[in-house]
Amino acid sequence: MTAVAACSPAAHAGETLCLPDEAVAFSCPTAKKIVSLCAKPEAGPSAHALIYRYGTAKQVELEYVASTDNGQTFFATASPAAPGASVHQLWFNRGDIRYLLTECIGGSCPYGAGIAVLNPEKVLMSQRCVAAAPTSQANFARTLIEFGNRAEDTRPRTRLIKTEDSDNSLEQIYKTGRPPQ
Repeated sequence: MTAVAACSPAAHAGETLCLPDEAVAFSCPTAKKIVSLCAKPEAGPSAHALIYRYGTAKQVELEYVASTDNGQTFFATASPAAPGASVHQLWFNRGDIRYLLTECIGGSCPYGAGIAVLNPEKVLMSQRCVAAAPTSQANFARTLIEFGNRAEDTRPRTRLIKTEDSDNSLEQIYKTGRPPQ
C-alpha cells in the first residue's frame, strides 16, 4: 500500500475538487467554495504530487502543485490551542501570500477545520469548513502526514511536505468568539 492509497478516492465530485485518478488528502466545502488537497500516488511510499485546489466544481480559481518534478513543497506545523486541543496546519506560499489549511483536534475547538489566506500584516480571508455529507474529508489524511502536538512532533510521510514552526496568525483565525464565516 502506498502512503496515499488509504486516502479517500475522488468519487464524490460535489465534495472535492480532486480528479478521479487522485486521492483526497483533505477536502471540505466552505460557505460558497470547495478547498481540496489532492495526492497523485506513485509506486512507493510517497505521493508524486500534491495539488491544492480552491473554487467550485465548475471553476477552479486557484491551483498549486508541489511535485517531485517541480521542486515546490508544502509546509506543516502543529500548535497547541485551547486546553487539550491542537491546530494542525498545512500551507504553501505564493510571494508574500500564504494559503493555509487547518484542522483543530480535541479540547474546545471553536470549529474543526478551515482555510485562511494571510499576508505578513494580517489575515486576508478566513473561512471554516461547513458540515457536509459523511463522506466529506475535512481533516488531513494520516497516511500523508502524522501530526503531533508541535512542529517537531509532526512527521510528513512524503518529501513534498516540510515541517516548520510558524505562528500563522492562529489567534486571529481561531478567535474564541464568533468563528469566521
